[in-house]
Amino acid sequence: MPGLALAIVPHPVAKQPPDRIGEIAETVFPDLVHLLETDATVLAAEGRARDVPRKSRLRYNSLFEGNFNAPDASPTLKAPDGWDAVNRLFYQRGWTDGLPIVLPTPERYEKMLAATGLDPAVEIGKVEPRLGMATVGKIAVNAIMAGCEPAHLPVVVAAVRAMIQPQFNLKALQCTTHPVTVMTLVNGPIAHELDINATYNCMGQGALANAVIGRAVRLVLNNIGGATPGVLDRSTQGSPAKYAFCFAENEAENPWSPLHVERGFAPGDSTVTVFGVEGPHNVNEHFGATAEDVLLTVAGVLATPGTNNSYLGGETLIVLGPEHAALIARENLTKDDVKQFMIDRAIIPSHHIGPGQRRTFMERLPHRVIGPNAEGGMHMASDKADIIVAVAGGAGRHSCLMPSFGTTRAVTVKIGG
Repeated sequence: MPGLALAIVPHPVAKQPPDRIGEIAETVFPDLVHLLETDATVLAAEGRARDVPRKSRLRYNSLFEGNFNAPDASPTLKAPDGWDAVNRLFYQRGWTDGLPIVLPTPERYEKMLAATGLDPAVEIGKVEPRLGMATVGKIAVNAIMAGCEPAHLPVVVAAVRAMIQPQFNLKALQCTTHPVTVMTLVNGPIAHELDINATYNCMGQGALANAVIGRAVRLVLNNIGGATPGVLDRSTQGSPAKYAFCFAENEAENPWSPLHVERGFAPGDSTVTVFGVEGPHNVNEHFGATAEDVLLTVAGVLATPGTNNSYLGGETLIVLGPEHAALIARENLTKDDVKQFMIDRAIIPSHHIGPGQRRTFMERLPHRVIGPNAEGGMHMASDKADIIVAVAGGAGRHSCLMPSFGTTRAVTVKIGG
């Protein structure tokens, strides 16, 4: 787009003091005046001659080269011979997550669609931020690349349908500097049918279904949504969870209702819930003898000023290990009791709140501030709707927390619904 009126604003701008913002404005102001006053044909000529700065370590050449979401894009690509050559080509075009892929050949594509009976032309919806249209066919291609078997495809399709809902706020999740990822939690009979791990190491390596479903979701985010690292995905450091983050709830050892039932679905329904969260933060609690002991440690891990939830609100996901869940339930405490405990006891101490954050807390969430100028600290939550409780993992006195991006809400959909 050589005629695009484009001015380069020096980075970073966010959180700069006023004098620095003034310097940036002075730098870019002449370019803005030039763009506003110059004839469009002259701007087009200048644009064609513009030397676009590139970072040598990034493998793509532009936002537009090889965009198979373009309206005139060919539905097929004649690739070079050999697995190594195709992987090299896909990597160079930015179509992978950096790991080798399974080649999406016509034979594999037709086999996957035939086995599931899904219509490749069905449009699920547009994926932010590039607004590529996620058809069943395009999702299937990315699922093949991730290593999915045909039985996994309906789960991936459901995850895509969930993450494009407005309340999930996918555009922000895809473009932020925050290390957020899309986490997929599976409930219901399909978790057992597909052997989606819900017990030991369920958030780690070793389970095919967890790995390939989570990876397929990531490839959809990259290839249809356009979240190319360093271009539209601006995550400062990222997270290993951005490769693949999928597991099932351990319903067999959950002393309460499974998450999908709590969210209005029948026990026999198979569902996917997507969350916009960070990677898991471990809660090590080996010594407590009571529910209060365990919950105090959970609250202590939750009460940190370094998460988006501290100043943006929003949901936090607590995944209790089965041993912790059993100890809590043994005292007849419910999920609601766990949530209320977090509201009451997850408090950031005042000595961990700097002046800038103190002002932010008081401006954005004044009802959570304790005492004048937050002298008594800051509550991490004030509404049970902002805390989600699930159960997963194997034996061992560990649980985990997943803080969210803040301005996002988990979405649950029925698989095949």
